[in-house]
Amino acid sequence: MTSVIGRRRPLLAGLVAAVLSAAVVPIAWSEAAGPAGRGATAVSSAASAATPAVAPVRDCGTLTAIDLTGVPEAPSRILSAAPITTSGTTYCDVRGYIAPQTQFEVKLPVSTWHGQYVQDGCGGFCGDVPTEGANPVPQQATGCGAVTNGELVVASDNEGHVGANRLDGLWGLNEPRLRTVFGYTSEHQLASVAKTIIHGYYGQSASHSYYDGCSDGGREALIEAQRYPDDFDGILAGAPALDATDFAGELSAWVYRSNTDNQGRQILGTDKLPALHAAVLKACAGPDGIIADPRTCEFDPATVTCPPNTDAAACLTPAQVTVVRKFYSGPQDPAGRALYPGGLPYGSELAWAGWDISPTGNVLGTNAAQFAINFLSYLVSDHPAKTDLQDLTFTDGEYFKLQQAAAANNSTDPDLTAFRRHGGKIILYHGWADQAIPPFGTVAYYNAMTTQTKDAASFSRLYMIPAQYHCLAGGDPQASADLLTPLMNWVTTGSAPGALTFPTVNPAPDRPASLTVEPFDPRQKVTGHGANSDYDWIGRFH
Repeated sequence: MTSVIGRRRPLLAGLVAAVLSAAVVPIAWSEAAGPAGRGATAVSSAASAATPAVAPVRDCGTLTAIDLTGVPEAPSRILSAAPITTSGTTYCDVRGYIAPQTQFEVKLPVSTWHGQYVQDGCGGFCGDVPTEGANPVPQQATGCGAVTNGELVVASDNEGHVGANRLDGLWGLNEPRLRTVFGYTSEHQLASVAKTIIHGYYGQSASHSYYDGCSDGGREALIEAQRYPDDFDGILAGAPALDATDFAGELSAWVYRSNTDNQGRQILGTDKLPALHAAVLKACAGPDGIIADPRTCEFDPATVTCPPNTDAAACLTPAQVTVVRKFYSGPQDPAGRALYPGGLPYGSELAWAGWDISPTGNVLGTNAAQFAINFLSYLVSDHPAKTDLQDLTFTDGEYFKLQQAAAANNSTDPDLTAFRRHGGKIILYHGWADQAIPPFGTVAYYNAMTTQTKDAASFSRLYMIPAQYHCLAGGDPQASADLLTPLMNWVTTGSAPGALTFPTVNPAPDRPASLTVEPFDPRQKVTGHGANSDYDWIGRFH
């Protein structure tokens, strides 16, 4: 497998510059999708509307008799199968496990299935089954008619283990097999098992299969496209943690360490974020109050420095200015070379609370700190790291140590030729203001993918959505996005998506009621200080 795991070119001093490819799609790229592409915002799959519902050929409870121990690569057992009603739809709810420990759930509509299957990804280090209980909805299916009407078989799993929460990595201590299942095999295994159950219940196979995941689920989605290109016809990959080793071991650790003083105290608090965000918008937002592309932003945090011997909510102390600069730049080694493709984007400041900065001052309680500590302690080595990470050095040696986990965790292979040959379609999306997984790596990956994979426009799209936080779960303003419907329509009818319009949720008077986003064009260049212009997915040292 070709790897594009990150070796990077030297950085310029100071804030890193941004000339990662692509901004707004020109007409030629859009028209490559076909005349039906622009404005594709249908609320239900055309295939579902035209296809009659498929009736089961057996009672739900009899599915426990299906022998799954011989499923290739995924020996499994069904533990229970019983009808449940969720959001007005009755499903046959099947639960079981794949050896050794992958718990799964498959929800099969009893009377409303129209032949299609969606597998839902999981976030963080997972450890739970996302579709359990009352939630049958894939991650980015808001407003999707096929979901609302209960027309889809939906399945998900816990990625091979049980965890206390999605930041818990203890399950990986001295467990190389569980690390492998989490890293890349769980979703392929579930696809095989779920498809077997579908055939057993309905007496026929799914007409089309889709994968929908965000964050770690986005990484899983790309794993499927790269390693198992025949599993799914359509893949929706949101905010992917594709460079997982460097996200957890470099970026997350850098964010935590950058905001911790020598006594372990937090330097920059959440009380400073509203003023900082307002200053960034004043410097970089358009007339609608939105930063369309943070790579074009020229904001300098020193412009909001407090007067000498002053510390107020409306300004930053010199130490806090340094923290903010480090947040924006992302991790660097002592020579100034990037260890990750950019830092936290301009416009994401309000979302730093909780993920990057503790509202209570407990910096160890942030998501960034916990991702770093759990990954470095349990998923890379078998020797728990110090909880303060003070012994961590951002050096070449530490970087290369991390790469021992890259083959099992990263989804950075840019060659999707086999997925294209299968006839698959893939939509990637990322919020330009993502406070958790910066958007610049997704742009860099898409640039590499469209360079190395022939006819990329025929099967792939990337939507970079302004002002959106991680997995579109918030924003200034927040968008309400249905990206599953355009993907399903593309797969079933050949109608390639063009510009998509996303309504915003309760926007302020000075914010737009909707955001219209063109497919990202990897051929255009922009310059600015929002990302690392020297990031090279092919190799860090030359």
